Amino acid sequence: MRGTSKIEWELARDDCFKGMYQTISETQLKKLQEAYLSMLVDFEKECENYGLTFYMVAGTLIGSLRHKGYIPWDDDIDLVMFREEYERLTYLFEESKNFQLISPKNEKSNIFKYTKIQSKFLTYFDVLGEGFSKKKYLYLDMLPIDFVPENNLVRKIKGSLFRLVDLSYSSSRCYKKYTPHLHYLSKYSDELRENLLIRKIVGLPAILIGPRNLYKLMEKFLKSNKKTSKITIAYGVKGYLGEVLDYDVFYPARKYPFEGKEFYGPNRADEYLANRYGDYMTLPPKSEQGERHVRLRDDWEESVER
Repeated sequence: MRGTSKIEWELARDDCFKGMYQTISETQLKKLQEAYLSMLVDFEKECENYGLTFYMVAGTLIGSLRHKGYIPWDDDIDLVMFREEYERLTYLFEESKNFQLISPKNEKSNIFKYTKIQSKFLTYFDVLGEGFSKKKYLYLDMLPIDFVPENNLVRKIKGSLFRLVDLSYSSSRCYKKYTPHLHYLSKYSDELRENLLIRKIVGLPAILIGPRNLYKLMEKFLKSNKKTSKITIAYGVKGYLGEVLDYDVFYPARKYPFEGKEFYGPNRADEYLANRYGDYMTLPPKSEQGERHVRLRDDWEESVER
C-alpha cells in the first residue's frame, strides 16, 4: 500500500485540485532555503548559549556531504538531539525571542511525532508571498536520539511493540478531524479512499485512547536512563529498529559544511547515511529529483466550493 502523503501530493498536481494547493517556484524555493538557513544560524546561537548540541541528519546531511549545502530540491531542515538535551529544549527556550517550541503532547488539532522549532515571526506568506499561509509559521524539524537495549532480542521485541503503537498513532492523523482535505480528495480517488479506510482502522486504538495520551506513552516507552552502546532515532523514516546504530557513530559530533557555514553532524556521517540510504552520494534519477513543492492553502475549502 502506498503512503497517504504520496497519494495526496500526486493528486495535488492534478489540474482539478489546483485551487486547493499553491505551488512553490524555483525562485520561491531559494527564498525558503535562505529563510531556513537564517533560522538555523539563529537556533545554533541560542543552543550554544545553553550548551546544547544538535546534529544535521537525513536530507540536510546528504546535502552537506554531497552538495556542501542544500540538496537543490530540498525544502526543509532535519535535526536531531540526544534525549537529555532534547528534553531540556522545552524549558530553556521558553524565553526565546526567535522561536516557539511546538510539541505533539500539547497539540490538539494536528498529529505529528517530533518537536517543531517554530519561528515566532516568519509565515509562509512572509517568505513565499501571495497564496501561501499567513497562519502557518516556518519551523525546523527536531527529533530525539534514544539509547536502546544492548541485548538484540530485547531490542527487537521493544522495537516491534513500538512499531505497532507508532503505526496506530500515525494513522490516527487520517481521521477527518485532523485532515478534512484528505477526505475531500478521497471523493475523487478510489486509492485514497481505500487508504484512508485502512488507516482509520489501524488508527482506531489511538483515537479511543486519545492521540496525545498515546504519544505520551510512546515517549515513556522510548526514554531510558541507562546509557548503552546502541542508539536509535525512533521517529525517523526507518523506525525504531531500522535506525539502530552504535553510539559512537554520532558521538562526538563533527562539523560539516553547509551553505558557506558549518554545523554539527554525526561523528561518522558516512556510516549513518549508508545505513539509512545506501549509496547516498549518487544522484537519484531525474524523475525523483524533486520535493512536494506545494502547500495546502488556508482557504482551500472556499476554493472547492467555488
